[in-house]
Amino acid sequence: MCISPVEDGHKLVTFYTGFTCVYFPIVICAVYFTEYFYSIGKYSFFPVIGVIFVAESSKYLIGTCIVKRNSTGSGRYDERYLTVSTKKNSTKSRLKEGIKSSVIIVIMIVVYFSVAVLFGAEVFSKHEETFMLSVLLCVLTVFPACLHMGASSAINLIFGQKPSNDVVGTLILRSIQLTLFGAWLGAFVIPLDWDRAWQEWPIPCASGAVLGFTAANLLMMINVVPKL
Repeated sequence: MCISPVEDGHKLVTFYTGFTCVYFPIVICAVYFTEYFYSIGKYSFFPVIGVIFVAESSKYLIGTCIVKRNSTGSGRYDERYLTVSTKKNSTKSRLKEGIKSSVIIVIMIVVYFSVAVLFGAEVFSKHEETFMLSVLLCVLTVFPACLHMGASSAINLIFGQKPSNDVVGTLILRSIQLTLFGAWLGAFVIPLDWDRAWQEWPIPCASGAVLGFTAANLLMMINVVPKL
């Protein structure tokens, strides 16, 4: 029995969102109940970002294995759910794709940093905090886009171009939108005169980004699961 590409995408998105909805709350709780919560924005927060990086990479690799397994079984996955680096076995192609993705990530770190400064972040006294927020945003938005969609498609998604009839692309786009919206929304509590430690830049923005990323995956899972 042949499985339609639409069903393929729904199953893959269900796996991706389910994976995120399991590991991400664990990461959030671990950060909240340890000293890492107040180290958001410090270089010491890199281990947490590393955990997210590894988890997102693992999610993609497992999903790719599922795609390959089903492409040789009774079902057949649409090739658009395999990035260029997966479809082409050439080492040169994989290396080229990796370089392009790395360049995009570095550029977007600079872009996020610049946007934060334009919105009022201090350039010199808070450069470490702004840089770490930019890295976190890239790991939650740009890195998954490059990983799942390829570098070229990632650029289009980052700038808000809606993918046509691609549920995986829709998931990535919603994650980008809600992550950035959460970061923007979190900034509203920073200037309030509450004198709380968690109001320090960039803790509210980073927290909002993390919650936005989680919400995007949860909402997408709720939307897709009934269609299986």
